[in-house]
Amino acid sequence: METIDYLSFSISEKGFKPNINLERPNYVQPEDRLQYRSARLIVILGMLNTNNGLSKDVIACVDFLLRNEAFQTKFILEYFNGQKNIINKIEQIEKSNQIEMDFNVVQYKSVPWDLRFNDMLLYLYIRDLIKYKTDKNNKNIRIQISQKGQDMFNIFSNIFPSEVNFLELFGKKMSEEKTIKIITEVIPNSYWKQNAQLKNK
Repeated sequence: METIDYLSFSISEKGFKPNINLERPNYVQPEDRLQYRSARLIVILGMLNTNNGLSKDVIACVDFLLRNEAFQTKFILEYFNGQKNIINKIEQIEKSNQIEMDFNVVQYKSVPWDLRFNDMLLYLYIRDLIKYKTDKNNKNIRIQISQKGQDMFNIFSNIFPSEVNFLELFGKKMSEEKTIKIITEVIPNSYWKQNAQLKNK
């Protein structure tokens, strides 16, 4: 008991008193945790595991779609525009649990980059789940899933069924240029116009 009292006194003396706010507890949703978000990046890389890897921009765009399911139908309509089987692709998507449509989307000047992406990529890299490579000009960084990451993907794919269901529509390769354009221009412009019309009424 004397040891605990001494420890308590020492902490108080140094001004390390904890500040606990019982009115607004800090609770992190499971889907916002670094481990969960990183596991979903493994699913993206596992599903779209091209020989050349994926750019960080495309990973960010796909992650945005997986986090905001309400935009997936719009993305499919734009991505597969003009193809006969577009209705079949939409029907393959399971009904989203995200009923509300987010009309507060701002127009991106760049891809929707999450500040924690670098932390997530580092988390995966130091565990040998991903590897980096550069293109032929040694300029653009590409990210590939490692063999160890592929083994983890085989497990994670059962944990993220809706994400896998959506990504299966694109085969093993997704058009990077088209994907980035839809996420950074088409979708923001579409919903910005809807907001403008609502404000004018």
